[in-house]
Amino acid sequence: MWVHLVQNSASWKDPISSLAAIDSLLLGYESIKEKGGWLLLPEMFAQGFVTDWNLDQDLLLIHEQQKIILDWMQQKSDDWGITVAGSLAFYANGRLFNRFVAVSPQQGLFSYTTYNKKHLFGLAGEDKVYQAGFLRTIWKEHLWTNFNSISCDLRLPVWLRNRGDYQILFCVANWPQARAFAWRSLLTARAIENQSFVVGVNRVGTDATGTFYAGESMVIGPDGSLLLQMNDEAGIVSCLLDEHVLAVFRRAYPFLK
Repeated sequence: MWVHLVQNSASWKDPISSLAAIDSLLLGYESIKEKGGWLLLPEMFAQGFVTDWNLDQDLLLIHEQQKIILDWMQQKSDDWGITVAGSLAFYANGRLFNRFVAVSPQQGLFSYTTYNKKHLFGLAGEDKVYQAGFLRTIWKEHLWTNFNSISCDLRLPVWLRNRGDYQILFCVANWPQARAFAWRSLLTARAIENQSFVVGVNRVGTDATGTFYAGESMVIGPDGSLLLQMNDEAGIVSCLLDEHVLAVFRRAYPFLK
């Protein structure tokens, strides 16, 4: 199954500009339509890692941006025949979540898979604005079982522990260049200990807080091998995951038991 990783530089609180830039990146990648699979975008891919929302003053704006982003995801999924996934600021039931959303073709706007970020990034004040999730989300798509995570969830191996219930761990992130070594190391560790493919998608560029992100999105094999790694520029790459390779490796080394 194909995974298509998108590194973009999100415009701060401006999904229209962010999505237009992603559309420009997608030009010339029509072959994705033939390959199918997943189109994976970073954490807060259309807004930036915004932690200064004022829920009294910004609620209407949050709702507007939420609709713009979800409509774009659904349209892209339907037009390209792929599952589109990434995270956004999502307001529901009186609370704001950093929510991973995976939208599949022809399922309808409100028929998507979601995961609310469990481990919020207190150093940036994320925990002051967003509500932490509490449910692990395992979902099945294209005959694969997948586990969703967001950014610093990656630091919590117990939360991400493979209980024999997933084959791919997705991690969408806004992971600063200053901690890039941790990004690379933790993605690799999670793949080895869980004997799963790990797909990490990170943003690039500098945001409104002056934080620089170096991308380095990557795909790691179940043995810890590096299958793909991007640089620090906006772009798209594709990687083919082989379920047979995973099954053979797990039979040869049944560490999960």
